[in-house]
Amino acid sequence: MNECRSEGIELTTDQVQRLNDLPDAAHDVKSHLLCELEDGHAGAHWALAQTEDRGHETKHWWMRWQDGSCEWRHDADCPAEMPDSEEFCLLPMGHEGAHRWS
Repeated sequence: MNECRSEGIELTTDQVQRLNDLPDAAHDVKSHLLCELEDGHAGAHWALAQTEDRGHETKHWWMRWQDGSCEWRHDADCPAEMPDSEEFCLLPMGHEGAHRWS
């Protein structure tokens, strides 16, 4: 899959710190996020900012932006499975374009 070519979005220092300080944060947050959807997709851009890993469950912190506005989302994971594999799509439910496997 060819990823979206948007310029991405810049998080503020406070946003990065807030996401890094989550109790079960799974990784260091990057201040510049790129859209993870397929190139040429319709609608808003999406980027995974942070994941909280609580052992028995995970919570994804998605940034969604379009036309100068942005919002945090906690949408459910896309339920699509790669054929003949145990991999699931890494995007939120209802995403535009192709699935992302890894």
